[in-house]
Parts: sequence; structure tokens; C-alpha cells
Amino acid sequence: MKTISSNIKGLALALLGAVLANYVHIPLPWLLGPLLTALLLGSVGHPLNCDPRWRRVGQIIIGMALGLYFSPALVQAVSAYWGFILIGMAWSLLLGAMLAGLQYRINALDWATAWFSSAIGSASEMVNIAERHQAQVDKVVAAHSLRIVILVVLVPVFMQLYFQVEWSGLHIQDTERFGFLQVFLLFCLAFFVGKVFQFFNLLNAWILGPLAIIGLLSFYGMLQMRLPEWFIAFGQVCIGWSLGSKFPFSFLKNNKKFIVMTLAFNLLALGLSISFALLLVNLSHTEKQLLILGLSPGGIAEMSLMAKALGLAVPIVVAFQLCRLIFVILTTHFFYQRSLQLFFKSEK
Repeated sequence: MKTISSNIKGLALALLGAVLANYVHIPLPWLLGPLLTALLLGSVGHPLNCDPRWRRVGQIIIGMALGLYFSPALVQAVSAYWGFILIGMAWSLLLGAMLAGLQYRINALDWATAWFSSAIGSASEMVNIAERHQAQVDKVVAAHSLRIVILVVLVPVFMQLYFQVEWSGLHIQDTERFGFLQVFLLFCLAFFVGKVFQFFNLLNAWILGPLAIIGLLSFYGMLQMRLPEWFIAFGQVCIGWSLGSKFPFSFLKNNKKFIVMTLAFNLLALGLSISFALLLVNLSHTEKQLLILGLSPGGIAEMSLMAKALGLAVPIVVAFQLCRLIFVILTTHFFYQRSLQLFFKSEK
């Protein structure tokens, strides 16, 4: 009963933060409002409890919303970006290796902890792999939490300042909305497919499962309406609330140097990624905002949400982020072993 009441209180405060953020015109208010509220309260010793199932709900909703973008024309447009996607995969490896070197030298971490806390992949997968290599899991978790929070907070601010963009927030196209019963049935279908993805231990099951089924139906013209704005807003609230509530505040107190330096390293990584994206834009004259979101070391849900709010081609950003995640997860063990052979051969 105590858990239920604390989650109700957490949800209420997350919603309040979202409403306030929307009122003062913060970019992506329904995502950043709950996130900043949870971070603020957590920093003063009053963390917002968030059951993991709320994040799952948010991921399902966002996966559904993103899936509606998968029209034949947009999916075909992805093919024009495969060269950039391959460059993005190589960039993620280079960036992760550079951050690992900084963590090893400056934060004096063991190489396993430095490598897996810096790999630009799915946080949960990196933690699982780090455990198998006897890395310091608490530092791996903290580093990835910092990376995601920094990206979610700073990328919208940068986009607004640099491009003077208008954050449309929730709109996709001016078509008829699904009714409540239709939304409920689609949510059940998306939940079922997410469960299937989870059963087969597939990557990011709760966002990619719903995205796959809704995207497939949308691609074949079976879904031509849009989700209600309140429904997508609630999904963003759940994601923001969950991100803020998972931030390791207790870890902060005893590891101040690690946190400060990791914060600096992640700011460096973001700055380098944006600079690299702008360099590619100047060389190729392609879409600036797409490349910045595609090459930013964030997560599929967060970066794709930003693309959606900016009215960009969501499937292209999804392709960038998904290919990077799969590449990092499949190759990080190999490159970790190679780095041991190259840099620590004399110690063996």
C-alpha cells in the first residue's frame, strides 16, 4: 500500500512539473518537466518513487507514436542516409574509446569500468556486460544515467538556441484522432508485441516491439489517424519521471570527483558529436537537425521524441540510433578484448 501511495504521489508531482514546464515554455515540457522535477526533489533528499512499469508504459506509448511515422515515403528516405549511419556507428566506437581513455587516466578507473561506462550503447545492456567483466557496476550505472540526463536536457536547449526551432511537441499530421477504445486496443496490441520481444530477449523490447507493429500497420496504410495529444504527453511524462527517479543521488555523495569529471566528459562528447554532425553537414549539405539527433549519444526514445517534436523524419533518427545501439552491443566485448591486447599487453 505504501508503494502504491508513493507512486501516486510521484506521478502527481511529475504531472505538476510537466504542467509548469509547459506554462513557462520549456522545450519538450512533458518530458523535461517531470525529469527536472524528479532531479530537483532527489537532490534535496526527497526522491520521486517510480515503479519500473511506468517507464514501460511510457516506452510503449512512445513506440506507438513513433511507429505512425513509418510511411513508405519516409522509410524509403532512410536509404539515402546509410552512408551517414555507417559513419555514425564508427563515430560511436571512436567516441566511446576516447571517453574510456579519459575515465581510465583522469578518474583512475580500472579498464573494464572505464570501457563499459563509456560505451555509447544501451545502459541496461552495458551494465549486464560490465557485470560479466567484474567492472564496478555502480559507476557504470551512474555514468550512463548522467549521459542520458545531459542529452535529454541539453540537446533541446541547443536546438532551440542554435536553430530557433519551434517545438511542436505532440503533433504529427493534421488528421483525425483515434478514439479512446481504438487507443486502448492499439495499446493492448503494442503491449502484447512488446511482451513477445521481451520473451525473445530482443533489444529495447518495450519501445521497439510497439514501434515495429504500429510501424508495420502504418506502412501498409492500415493506420492513418493520429494518437490523442494527451496520450503521447502521458507517455513522455512517464519517461521523464522514470529517468529522473533513477538518478543515483546516494552514489553522488561519496563519488564527487567521478561525477564531476564524468559530467565534463559527457559534455565534451556532446560538443564533439554536434561539431562532427555540423562538419558532415558542411561536406554533404544534408539536414542539420537530423544529423545532430542521429549522431548524438542518446537513446532511441529520447532522440526520436525530439525528432518528432521538430517535425523531422523520425524513421531516419530511429535508424541512426538503432544501428548504433546494435553495433555497440554486438562489438563492445570484441573491442574491449582488443584494447586489452593493444594497451595492456605488458601487464599480462
